This record gives sequence, C-alpha cells and structure tokens, in this order.
Amino acid sequence: MKTPAKMSSLSGLLPLYFPRALAGLDDRLRAHWLVRGAAPRDITVVRRPSLPKAGLLVFELRQGDGSLVIKHPRDEAGAAVTAREREVLQELAADGRLDPWRAVLPRAVGSPGPGGTLAQTALPGVPAEHLILDASRDPYAAMAPALRLLAELRAATGRPRKAADRTSVWCEEQLTVLSGGMPRYGSGRRAAEFEALRHRLDAALTGAVLTEGWTHGDYHPGNVLLDRVPLQVTGVFDWSSGRSDGPCEIDAYSFVLALRSTLTGRPLGSLVAETLRAGRIPDDDRALLALAGLDPDDGVADPVAIPLLSWLWHVVNNVSKSPRFGRSYGWLTHTVAPVLGECARWAGARP
Repeated sequence: MKTPAKMSSLSGLLPLYFPRALAGLDDRLRAHWLVRGAAPRDITVVRRPSLPKAGLLVFELRQGDGSLVIKHPRDEAGAAVTAREREVLQELAADGRLDPWRAVLPRAVGSPGPGGTLAQTALPGVPAEHLILDASRDPYAAMAPALRLLAELRAATGRPRKAADRTSVWCEEQLTVLSGGMPRYGSGRRAAEFEALRHRLDAALTGAVLTEGWTHGDYHPGNVLLDRVPLQVTGVFDWSSGRSDGPCEIDAYSFVLALRSTLTGRPLGSLVAETLRAGRIPDDDRALLALAGLDPDDGVADPVAIPLLSWLWHVVNNVSKSPRFGRSYGWLTHTVAPVLGECARWAGARP
C-alpha cells in the first residue's frame, strides 16, 4: 500500500511532550494529544490494543486510503523497543532477498520523533488470532499460510549453522537479559532453577544444527495479518525482536505454541514444561510444524531443543518490553515457573 506524501510527513510533525497530568487518562486521549499538531480534522485516531504491561502506546492514524501505526514509548524500556524496531525495519528494507515479500513487511516512516516515537506503514488484513476463534473456520487450516510463509523466508535467507557456534548470541545474551529482568530468581532455590535452565539449554543444543537467517523473534497469531478471501498473509508486524542471524526454527514453534495455548486455554509455560517432561514434541504440533517445512527431530539430538529455545526468546521478549513482566506474580507463575521447575527436575534426575 502506497502511503500518501502527507501521511509520510506526519512523523516529523508529532508533538511528543506528554504532561504528567494525562498519565492516567484513556489511551485515546493520549493519542489525540500526541498528534494535536498534525491536522487533526483530517485524521482519525484509532486506539489499538496493547499489552497492559507493555511500555508502549500503540495507535493508528488514518487518512483517506493511507494510514500509519504510531508507537510511542511510555518509559525507557519502551524507547529501547522502538529504537530497536526502527533498526530492524531498516535492515529488512535493505535486504534484497526479501523483495518478494516486501508487501507484507512494514517500513519505518520519517525520522525518530522526540522520545523515540516510531511511525511505520500500516498493513492490511485481519489478525490471525481472530480467525483462530472464528467458529466457521478450521483454526489449523486457517493458520497454514502463516506457517508456509516461514518456510519461504527460511529458504530465502537461511543457512545451516551449528548451534554451538551461536550460543553466545542465541542463548547467553538472552539468559543475561532474562536474569536481569526477574529479580526474584537472583538467589536461593530460584537461582538454582535458573542455572538448571542454562544447563538444560546447553544439553539440548549440543550437536544441534539449526538455520541461521531472518528470525522475527515474536511470531505469533497476534502479529500476523491475513486476508480472508483468498486466505493469505498480508502482513507481519512487531519486529522489535527480529534479527537477520537468528535461529529461524523458533518462529514456527512460537507460532504453534501460541496457537495451542489459545485453543486449549492452557498457559504457555505449562505446555512447554509438559514437552520437556515428555521429551518429545506432541504429534499435533508436528503436523503444524510440517506446514512450515520443519521436522522437529531434524538437526537435533534432543527433541526439546527448539521448544526450549523458542520459550526463552518469548520470555526475554516480554521482559525486554517492560520490567513489569519480571515483577508480575501471575506471569512468572504461569509462563516462567513451570519451565524452570521442569529444568530443575531434569538436572536433579541426571546421574
């Protein structure tokens, strides 16, 4: 979708002074305040859902047949997210290998606004998570295009790589961020569980050969847009965790895991812990991974390697977006504790 020149210039017009007096008001009022100097009579501001714990205000500016998505940081963590996403979007735009998929990728518009605000092109389509809950559709068939897209991107940008050669980037950097984002796991029994996670990852990835290439890092049905007729991917957004040299396989498993969590109502942490305990990926998940061109047993001696690495990137993505995650009892209980507990059980069971 071509963005009108008037819309493209909006990022330089956004006044980003944000009075404390408005801090407790509805996001819609905050969004109107932020764009008060950008021809408000010609623009419709639509508040978009955003995680309560996230450090971003996300909304859409609409004008005629063009629109922009605006991400405004609420805090330092949010500013780091928008800065990183801008870098990733610029990398995506410069990578000629991605030309066939240019229409489904957002692009940054203008220069960063004061405070780190990011403006990017809006993409058409319906979030895939909406189709999951559509009773008239087979949720698994509806998700097939999103999984097939991953196979295409992996083929275009990926290459086999020994996981041991990428441990510092794929694991150690992630573990450092996670450790710093969860203060209660800094000592005692919980610290021992965290160390067990490190050992479990090392064991799972020993000898593994994964695909290094463009990795979204937070690929789930809420970040993928689809056209209903014909059913096809029209957009992939929220690239703040993306990188051109990531472990591609985690995107497919993250998507499958989020899909299963939505359909069963079970917490993500419990699903991953169950897979660790069983030592194999469930058959239903294997069928979905096949749509992404993946055999979960190919290239790994330990079948839990990809699920565990996918979970790690997921939780790190959350604590990176907002420190509130690491202090949330509910999030830690449902998403983190089951996996660390299972890692500790595995460590205790070793001879």
